[in-house]
Amino acid sequence: MEQRKKIAVLIDYDNFNQEKYFPILFDELNEVGDILVKHAFYSNLNDGKIKDKFIKHGIEPMSQIAYSKGKNAVDIRITIEAMSLLSKEYIDCICLATSDSDFTPLVYQLQKSNKYVIGAGDNKATDTYKNTFNMFISVEKIGFIEQKNGITNKDQQKSSIESLVGIVNKIIDSNHDEEGYADFSYVVQALKNQMKDFSPKNYGANNKQSLPFFQSVLKKHYTLKKAGTMYFIKIKK
Repeated sequence: MEQRKKIAVLIDYDNFNQEKYFPILFDELNEVGDILVKHAFYSNLNDGKIKDKFIKHGIEPMSQIAYSKGKNAVDIRITIEAMSLLSKEYIDCICLATSDSDFTPLVYQLQKSNKYVIGAGDNKATDTYKNTFNMFISVEKIGFIEQKNGITNKDQQKSSIESLVGIVNKIIDSNHDEEGYADFSYVVQALKNQMKDFSPKNYGANNKQSLPFFQSVLKKHYTLKKAGTMYFIKIKK
């Protein structure tokens, strides 16, 4: 069983500031590990609602004065804070809650220092940016599904499923045996490597478990069989 992470969350509140996304973020992270640090960095010192939001969600506010125009003081402060966490052995995972791709070099540096780095953001985050992380939480996708109680626009859902199936098919085609079966755990891991924000919850599932998602939502596309404790997957023709 994979060991639970010890997580520090650094929120770019100038970028990631919709309160409805905080519960989604923390729920997703709680499935990965234990959140030990919750810091939110912001430069808008005139926002009178910030205090109540942070108290409600147990977030420690980190205000940052902009000392000069044209410079993003919050980004610099987050980078300094993240680098300071490298010396904290009890933290093995850092979550950057922001859709700002300017943090890409920081992600790489944290990974080089053997930290597991999780990103979180809305639909403005590019695929290139998402793929720099070990894992990415698309809070807007999950939030939309939850708001609609799992019922999305049928055309939109069909398009999303078709795109997902296309990626899965390529993985299976490259790794199947003579009967057309591929190791299911390998397929899921390869999928997550290609889609860092992959989660069954993005497609209306109740949880993040991949096996029941393939057995139910994707059952018309794939055949699964069990051999001992392992599962294998095959494309339905």
